[in-house]
Amino acid sequence: MTDFPSPSGRPENRKKSIFAVFWPVLAAVTLIAGTLVLALGGLAITQRPLPDVAVSPAEPPPFVLANLAFADVELVPPPPLSLEEFKGFQMREEERPPEPPSNDPYELTLRLERGDTVEKILADIDVPEDDRKEIAVRLQALLKKTKLAIGETIDLVLTASPDQLDAPRVLSLSVRPQPEREYIVTRKDDGSYEAEMKVHKVSPRIVRVDTVRVGSLQQSGIKAGAPSAAITEFIRALSFDVDFQRELKEGQRFTLLLEQLVTSDGLLAHPGRLLAGELKLAKRTVTVVRFRPAGGAEQFYNPKGESVVRSFLRTPMDVSRVTSKFGMRQHPIMGFSALHTGVDFAAPHGTPVLASGIGKVTMAGYNGGYGLYVKLQHNAEIGTAYAHLSRLGPGIKPGVSVRQGQVVGFVGSTGMSTGPHLHYEFYRGGRAINPLAQKFAMRGNLGGKDLTRFQALSRQYVVQLKNAPAVASVKPPKAKEPAPPQVAKGD
Repeated sequence: MTDFPSPSGRPENRKKSIFAVFWPVLAAVTLIAGTLVLALGGLAITQRPLPDVAVSPAEPPPFVLANLAFADVELVPPPPLSLEEFKGFQMREEERPPEPPSNDPYELTLRLERGDTVEKILADIDVPEDDRKEIAVRLQALLKKTKLAIGETIDLVLTASPDQLDAPRVLSLSVRPQPEREYIVTRKDDGSYEAEMKVHKVSPRIVRVDTVRVGSLQQSGIKAGAPSAAITEFIRALSFDVDFQRELKEGQRFTLLLEQLVTSDGLLAHPGRLLAGELKLAKRTVTVVRFRPAGGAEQFYNPKGESVVRSFLRTPMDVSRVTSKFGMRQHPIMGFSALHTGVDFAAPHGTPVLASGIGKVTMAGYNGGYGLYVKLQHNAEIGTAYAHLSRLGPGIKPGVSVRQGQVVGFVGSTGMSTGPHLHYEFYRGGRAINPLAQKFAMRGNLGGKDLTRFQALSRQYVVQLKNAPAVASVKPPKAKEPAPPQVAKGD
């Protein structure tokens, strides 16, 4: 069958002609629209608002070309990147080799605890065994028989060992059991250790303690900065001339002049020896001055050069209140009247009790209602007794000799007692008499050159009692405080 042309080929030819005319236009429009869509999509991505802020994207105006309108294009932002995907874009950090340990020296203070030795505490901080053994041997050779006390501090200078990073190297070790003597072990260049003792120069320093009596003289002086031994000496020197029961009152002012010993680097080698003291009573001022006469022993004198020492002390302790006098009274515990053979002095528990005079201990121990009791025989005629003690003084036992003012015991409330106090008895010819009624003459006066030297020294001390630096105003010494174990300084 033969193909024939259509009856009218114009419509078909017209469509082809129109398509041929507009085809380049359509291609150009499609290309421009695609480019515009990609540009708008990129802009939408870069200008995408933060998640917490709701912003409506601006709608682009319709694009019209040759009466052809394109529908709005909905731009969908790409999904956010996950953490794992984000990490893929991160740059890998440059791997660096570990830094070598610092060789800078550093300080460490250690403290000896119970059961510790120098070698043991060095082992605790991983000092190599050979080093710590040599250090301990060198130090002991210096100390000889001296033992380091619990709580003693040991100062170390250390550095990291290049051979063993976890084992410190000891450059030096020092210990100072006495303020004036320091023992040092130092590492030499060849790795061995040497030891030396450094002696610090000690010089005297004059200071004063100026305060008022609140409670006892002992407690008031210690609270103001006086060492216990100095205030005890002061009370002992006053007790020959001051009636503590009648004359001593609250608020009375007293001053101590002390000679301290200080090392060249500021450590206190001695807390203070009593040189002179002054007590202002209601109607008079009592002054005592330490002095050593030619060929004699040191003792205290009044400003006239008269020794303060009497045959017996007026009262055997620092007290101001008599709670029960000598004589007949109703017994506070038994409830019946009886002779009170002594004098009761009220005093805080633990107050030192002094021997009234030179003598020998004939009894020291528990004695019925007297409780803990000490009796002294001073000569063939006179004796004294001290009862209700809490404990005996150092070395007090039957048969030993005591000097005047020596501590024979401490106030307590043992035996038949209603509270802390001292029961003090005085015997003459074996019979108890009133100790407060006894009077004893002064003894030991200075004369000649001794008196001249004493008067010059006394005038100097009296001026210093008013003008010497107060203990509170003196710069405190650089005493080492107990340090916790293995604490690096500065950390």
